[in-house]
This record gives sequence, structure tokens and C-alpha cells, in this order.
Amino acid sequence: MKKLVLLTAFFATCTSWAQITESVVNKEKFENSGFPFKGKRVLMVDNISASKEENYFVFSKNARDEAQDRLYIEQFTKVDGKWELKVTDEVAEPDVVTSTWSSRKAFSDVDKDGKADVILVYSKHPKGDMDTQLSVVQVLFYKHQMYWISSDAASNYTKDTFSNNFKDLPEALKEFALSFWKRLDKA
Repeated sequence: MKKLVLLTAFFATCTSWAQITESVVNKEKFENSGFPFKGKRVLMVDNISASKEENYFVFSKNARDEAQDRLYIEQFTKVDGKWELKVTDEVAEPDVVTSTWSSRKAFSDVDKDGKADVILVYSKHPKGDMDTQLSVVQVLFYKHQMYWISSDAASNYTKDTFSNNFKDLPEALKEFALSFWKRLDKA
């Protein structure tokens, strides 16, 4: 009986870990696929599936030869077999260039609703000097909304700024975001 309980608990735990799936997406093929993302160049694209939802998270930019750098952040969700744009944001600041952190991300289903809670990261740099970092921004996608935390080099990454809606997150999601943020090497 004890073994049956342990075995059941083991499989239940494995199942809860396996709820989020990331599929590898070839950026060049995606860029040329006709998918309706806003930019001209794909910097990062993640296909994230959970038990009740499939998503594409796309970070793209405008054409290289344009004077103003623009980063487009989008979440597409499959609804009735069609991709719908659920979240969109544009980052464009004078004399600032953005860069995505493709290897710094997290996926979970913190509230166990069958939908992925996704963290992605990008940084800001002075135009023409990608070696100098001005700030880091962590974006949390939760229930088709974006929440962010940022910190800048001027404060030596010791002063955090939060999106106005961050305070509205459930505590478990705040903990998920803050735990990732605290472990992130920002410099």
C-alpha cells in the first residue's frame, strides 16, 4: 500500500512537471512563414504549450536600416485552430537599442490553470554601443497580460522598478517572477 501511494505521488509529480512544453522554432523559417508578427526580423520565438493552451511568444524588430530601433513583443494563442494576437507591446526609445536574452527564460504553470506562465528577458543599450548595457527588463506573461520588472546599470542593478499592474498578480506568481529576477545575473 505504501509503495502504491509513493508510486502514485511520483507519477502525479511527473505529470505536473510535464504540463509545459517548449518546441524548438527555427527563427529564419518562422520569419519567412507568413506568420502575422509585427516586425521584419525575428529575434526570439518560443512555441510554448500547456495542457489547455498553445502559444507563440515572439520578440521581433523593425528593419535594420530604420533610424529608430523598435522591439515588438507579442503573444499569439491558438483559439479554435487559428492564431490570435493576445498581447502586444512596442519598445522604442530615442538612441536606445534592445537585445533579447534567448537563454534566460522560464516556463511554468504556477496557478495550475493549464496555461503557461512565461518569463522572457531583454536589455537596453545605447545606440551604437551594444557592449554597454543600460538596463535589463524581465517580462512575465500571465493570463494574456504582461508584467515587468526592470533595473538599470546606473543603480548597479540594485533598484528595481515594477509595472503598475505587478501588484495585482497573485502571490504565487509574484514569487515566481521575483525568484527568477533575484537569480538573474543582470550585469
